[in-house]
Amino acid sequence: MSLPSAAAVRVQYPIFGRRTAGFNARQKAITAIYDEVRKLVPTELLRLFYVPVSQAMHPLYRWQMRLLEDPDALTHITTNMESFLLRRRPRTPTVISCYDIGRLETTDRLPLADRVICSTRQVKEEVAGVVKLPHEPHVVHLAVPPTYTPGQAPRRRDRILFVGTEQSRKNVEGLFRIFARVARELPVSLMKVGPPTANRPRLAALARELGIDDRVVWRDFVPETELLEMYRTAAVTVVPSFLEGFSMPCLEAMATGCPLVASNLSAIPEVVGSGGVLLDPRDEAAWAETILRVLHDPTYSSDLSRRGIERSRSFSAERSAREVVSIYEEVWADRGRS
Repeated sequence: MSLPSAAAVRVQYPIFGRRTAGFNARQKAITAIYDEVRKLVPTELLRLFYVPVSQAMHPLYRWQMRLLEDPDALTHITTNMESFLLRRRPRTPTVISCYDIGRLETTDRLPLADRVICSTRQVKEEVAGVVKLPHEPHVVHLAVPPTYTPGQAPRRRDRILFVGTEQSRKNVEGLFRIFARVARELPVSLMKVGPPTANRPRLAALARELGIDDRVVWRDFVPETELLEMYRTAAVTVVPSFLEGFSMPCLEAMATGCPLVASNLSAIPEVVGSGGVLLDPRDEAAWAETILRVLHDPTYSSDLSRRGIERSRSFSAERSAREVVSIYEEVWADRGRS
């Protein structure tokens, strides 16, 4: 039996919503790589009819996959948040991207995939520690779009930028306490970019308690072009998370030359390397001291900017796309041997 040509592989990506133009905002981590992948192999979006996602609806989504999936194209599920799409008897080989193992369903269903692509070595090690997979996971780092470059406008020395959700692992409460220390020394503002959650009332109450409610600018959503300008003009980006599977804000800040102060926990050091200052997020005094140094010392700030730009060059959408396509080809070749 002759093997199918690796070059003949086609790839389909499930997305929710018949009218969805492309990957949703939560999947921006994959878009830069996808833009490069489709230059190398034929791709298409597998549009699933949207119904509110809940555990009760997972079988309905798997039924849609069975009905709509093209058996002559490989399937790539681009986030482990959609691991419920994996099936025991798929019509075609399936690859899934994994950014963390926080959900029980992720670890339960990952073995159903033909290959797992992890965002960092840290995530790969976590996966290997909790679940046995038929193949060793691959590590392919994420990347930012080519538009993420330094700008020409001067940086706002009074603006601190945080981009992220309000999940407990993001440590927004700790960030507010850190910012309160900084605000006692300088007239600064905190641009908090991220959607509201059930934690918002508690966070707003904490801001009032700390006396910083008039210094925090809540931006629930900003267009990508505006977010890019925020990175280009902020004095410093802060990422005080307890847990990250990659941290796109770290890479976005470094690529735009925004000085970065980030957590030294989980996968963040693997991404940041020497491109920013890494601190224990529980040492809030050290965080405030470092942020104040960035704001006070232009030489220190410029050095952090240079280091971030240099570090960001280690991440390439083109290179990551070639690595992903190589995985596709490997999986497609294995199909022919089955």
